Amino acid sequence: MKKKVSFFIIFTLFFLSCPRHKKPAPSSIDTETVYLLRKGQTLEIGLNSLVTDNRLALSIQTLLKELDFPFRQCLPGDSLKVRFKNNQFEKFTYRQSLTTVYYVFYNDRHLVLAMKQPIIETVNRVIRGRINSTLYEALLDLGETPELVYRFADIFGWEIDFTTETQKGDSFYIMMNKRYCDSTFIGYSDIPIARYRGEIGDFYGVYFCDPGDYFDYYSRKGESLRKSLLKSPLKYSYISSYFTKNRYHPILKIWRPHHGLDYSAPSGTPVSSIGDGVVTYKGWLGGYGNLVEIRHKNNYKTRYGHLSRFAKGLANSKHVKMGDIIGYVGSTGLSTGPHLHFELHKDGAPINPTTVKLPRAPSVKKEFMPKFEMARDSLLKMITDKFAAPAVTAKGNGK
Repeated sequence: MKKKVSFFIIFTLFFLSCPRHKKPAPSSIDTETVYLLRKGQTLEIGLNSLVTDNRLALSIQTLLKELDFPFRQCLPGDSLKVRFKNNQFEKFTYRQSLTTVYYVFYNDRHLVLAMKQPIIETVNRVIRGRINSTLYEALLDLGETPELVYRFADIFGWEIDFTTETQKGDSFYIMMNKRYCDSTFIGYSDIPIARYRGEIGDFYGVYFCDPGDYFDYYSRKGESLRKSLLKSPLKYSYISSYFTKNRYHPILKIWRPHHGLDYSAPSGTPVSSIGDGVVTYKGWLGGYGNLVEIRHKNNYKTRYGHLSRFAKGLANSKHVKMGDIIGYVGSTGLSTGPHLHFELHKDGAPINPTTVKLPRAPSVKKEFMPKFEMARDSLLKMITDKFAAPAVTAKGNGK
């Protein structure tokens, strides 16, 4: 109690002893204004919204040009910030991401330009998990991002249809290199090895780049995981109607063949080409509604119907690559709700996409097998040192 009283008295005496006729010097006034670019806007528009001095705005843009600033790559969400001190310009900041930041500020009465030099750190991580509902939810529950979901699904996209073939209790593990900028996670660089094990089989994906700079994901035996066509045009959905010779049509009220798969998905879901090819039809086609037809190698053809709209720039005779977005799920034509009608044809006749066996991409070349086996065994050891791997009993490329 005495200590509290003493402190109060000393503070009071100090305060009373201060000359009353002197006023404290006015503190500086700092102000910051932030502007977020919207779609179609440029740096100039944002800068002119923040700076009323046209000469200052022009000087900032001139400095940025000297550093090859990507004026045409300004994106919605990029932030511009201007700081003033006592109504005098002090600093301009343009931020595109954690790793891309530009600064313009005064130094000895001269405007100078600087770029952020971030500290990028790559950390190797191994995770494992189990499917309770979907692969997407399983990986997000582990604290990962959708980017990892897509990359993992792409590795096994020719082996597993993650929309229909995953089961509760399936397991997976992934070795990845995660990138951090100033201790903040910014993405994944490499996935050296991954595994998926369930009722569908036991599959390994081993990344290997041979001395000829050809790289791919391979099984443990060195077989490429890629095939000439993907198994599914949608990443996440479910099949609501299968390939059959006799199905009751819900609109026409008749029994007739259904030469394709219906993928149920929300309207606007992106639809991808399952392989490299050429667009042979884009437009309205009767009950299909908005349809895209693509011709692939080896006399394969695919059709994507009931689309709500087409991808920007898509046109007849245009070449597309595997995974390119060609349109979006809709309910055009004879459709009871949003879904994708997908067909696969071979030599002019429709075939069942769920049973067709497609040729693989090339395996590891014989002369490079010793190097592949060394890389594979090293990765497998790192995995088994982290987690005890169960014995392989299921079918798949892990046998």
